[in-house]
Amino acid sequence: MKRFNTFCKSLAGLMLAFVATAGMASEGHDHGEAAATTAATSSPRFEAYSDLFEMVGIVSKGQMVVYLDRYASNEPVTGAKLDFEVGADKGTAAPQPDGTYLIKLATLGQPRNTAFSFTVMAGSDTDLLAGDLSISDGHAHVDAGRPWLRWLAWLGFGLVAIALAAGAAFLVRRQRAQRLSFN
Repeated sequence: MKRFNTFCKSLAGLMLAFVATAGMASEGHDHGEAAATTAATSSPRFEAYSDLFEMVGIVSKGQMVVYLDRYASNEPVTGAKLDFEVGADKGTAAPQPDGTYLIKLATLGQPRNTAFSFTVMAGSDTDLLAGDLSISDGHAHVDAGRPWLRWLAWLGFGLVAIALAAGAAFLVRRQRAQRLSFN
């Protein structure tokens, strides 16, 4: 019976430690007063790719910085011409000294879903890239993209509970077997 008590205490301690760490605040997740004033840290992104090119656009403060690479080699493409179309707005992205391209539109700061299309002309290669950009109102929860974390915590809790029950059943059977062998 002493072993059973020790086993149960050990598993209860492990369960308590697991539940305590699963409930701790993670980066960007705080339930204190600062959470009400803290905005989501990730910027809205646009991604598109084809056989020739891949592109990522990051929106911040009413403008989009566009990164353009060769799809096969991931080599940055500089000196390309990027014509864009979003709704009724059309234009050409401005090449930057760091190899990126910049788009300034007043509508990029507004919460909405937007369909973007780009015509990329780099040397003798021309391609059309399209995709959607979703800008939220800034009140999205930082952990909203990680629902698996909560499920993982519950799965761990369930596995510990099953291990506790199986260990208890094993020890009870073992004690019964020992009592029967002594009789």
